[in-house]
Amino acid sequence: MNRKVIIVLSVIVTLVVAFFVMEILAGLKKDPKKNLDRKKIPVVRVEPVAYHSISAPIVEKGRLASNLEVNLSSEVAGRIVEAGVPLKVGQKFKKGQLLIRIYEEDAKMDLRAQKSRFLNKLAENLPDIKVDYADNFDEWMSFFNSINLDLPISELPTVKSDQEKVFMASRNILADYYAIKSAEVKLEKRKIYAPFDGSYVAVNTQIGSVAGMGSKLAGIIQSNNLELQVPLESSDVRWLNLNEKVDILNANGDVLCTGKLVRKSDFVDQGTQSISVFVKIEKTNNQELYQGQFLTARFNGKMIANAMEIPRNAVFSSNKVFVVEGDVMKEKEISVIKRNENTLVFNGLKEGEILVVEPPVKATENMKVKIQK
Repeated sequence: MNRKVIIVLSVIVTLVVAFFVMEILAGLKKDPKKNLDRKKIPVVRVEPVAYHSISAPIVEKGRLASNLEVNLSSEVAGRIVEAGVPLKVGQKFKKGQLLIRIYEEDAKMDLRAQKSRFLNKLAENLPDIKVDYADNFDEWMSFFNSINLDLPISELPTVKSDQEKVFMASRNILADYYAIKSAEVKLEKRKIYAPFDGSYVAVNTQIGSVAGMGSKLAGIIQSNNLELQVPLESSDVRWLNLNEKVDILNANGDVLCTGKLVRKSDFVDQGTQSISVFVKIEKTNNQELYQGQFLTARFNGKMIANAMEIPRNAVFSSNKVFVVEGDVMKEKEISVIKRNENTLVFNGLKEGEILVVEPPVKATENMKVKIQK
């Protein structure tokens, strides 16, 4: 019995001692400091409102395109044969080079046959011309002798009287002559020559294939006649004037070449809601430029008097800013003159007002602030 009492008393003493030790250790723990910065006042960067004249350049990206692009189509039917310039996309050529040739030997033979029949008809009628129209016989004889089966036919002699015209028409001399002229024109259409220095941008046929009348054979561009098409917001177009100089920049912002503003669209693109302007490339500084290349155009725009420029993130709700009055912020409206990529030009505030150019997060009117020193 005494042993059980001793065990119970030992457990009780142990628990009591443990309780007092815990109380002592809890007393030694320091209370955490209260957050004294819970109501910290935000610091803002400001600028006093001051107006002056501001240059308003417009900088936008555009795409190079040839000012002259031509589709080559066949006006006659026939098999395409080797012409000298390869029918390949990107192939360059010089003005006057033969680009496309349609097999013409059969057409040449037909033309020779027409001329032979015409010579035979003239030979049959020359005796009558000599008798009835003697004053014009020498011209007709010279014309007869000038006809060469392999050369273009000469100009028809001038008919000097109505009777002579009736005679020529009744013998089908006039009809046969103009049929030969038409055949000569069609023969020339079997060869397509380069109208300018350029290159192929599209090829829809190849050597050995048959071209149909009216079929598109290839697309060519004039390589050294390029324009930069630049889409702009409609509000920016009014700042630009035709014929003004434009700097063309590369990806690093360096001037690559210069150009001249030559056209402004008078309609809005339905997809982008922008208006395109066109800059003709003039001085290239020996730089290689290519159709489809994206470059940046820097337009001079105009000088804006009595205005100030601030970061776009200083403005909210399209035309509102904060100013500091005493130690609190107040909302005010401004008159926006021009919006740039990262800045905004405005007026409408009084000069000397303290404008917040870097508002704090979740800024509200009457918020207390400190001005950054």
